[in-house]
Amino acid sequence: MRGRIQETMNPVWTNAIKNCVDPQRARHFYDLLTATPAEAEVQAYSAEQARVLAALFSGSLALSNLLVARPDWLGELEAGALRFPRRKQGLRTEVNRWLKPLLTASDLGAALARLRAFKQREMLRIAARDLARVGKLPDIMQEISDVADVCLDAVWQVCYQQLAGRYGQPCHQDAGGRWQPTAGCVLGMGKLGGQELNYSSDVDVLFVYSEEGSVFKQLPAASETPRPVLTNHQFYNRLAEAFIAEVSRMTPEGALYRIDLRLRPEGD
Repeated sequence: MRGRIQETMNPVWTNAIKNCVDPQRARHFYDLLTATPAEAEVQAYSAEQARVLAALFSGSLALSNLLVARPDWLGELEAGALRFPRRKQGLRTEVNRWLKPLLTASDLGAALARLRAFKQREMLRIAARDLARVGKLPDIMQEISDVADVCLDAVWQVCYQQLAGRYGQPCHQDAGGRWQPTAGCVLGMGKLGGQELNYSSDVDVLFVYSEEGSVFKQLPAASETPRPVLTNHQFYNRLAEAFIAEVSRMTPEGALYRIDLRLRPEGD
């Protein structure tokens, strides 16, 4: 079987595999990929496209298996798509395009599943830029960090909507006695805060909210003080717990990120 493949392999691929870091592994994944419906597309690759894919195959077992399982993502590895890094605003715009309708429809499971696929696809693209030496190291770290920022923000939105739908909205009274929504967010620390994540980094975060107050199903009028459902502290504690659980939850695709809060006050 191997002799027949060697005889019929496109010369472009023969050269790309011969000159990559691990020709045996690259050949193995080339064989697997050309056994998918993407065979014709792969066989028509230019020398540069074959070089990039051979570099990915020889450099990452996990991402090579991912590409074989998702050959429809080959378009993400086109030379034009890899030439320049993606910026955070573009990543955020793409995610918001499908996240907001799913949040409106309260289809939170679909939102999280699509987010996991988004993260996998982007890591495949970034690793191809890295392993094929198309991108520079500072750009690679920036892109990995930007993907993390966008993914963590999306999980925060999903978890917030889930809790707000169940308990209501956290609020506080301003100096004039009017009830205002209480904002909260995730702060990136360490390598995440410094925009220097690598492929295996934990994400180091803090959770903050702006004011103590109460949670109500509807924002009260200034003269009203209805019975609260929760305090803001209770709400944001539960939100942080839900966020951590979802980000670190193991699925068939793996966890989104590892989070370590043990160095933080009340990190447990």
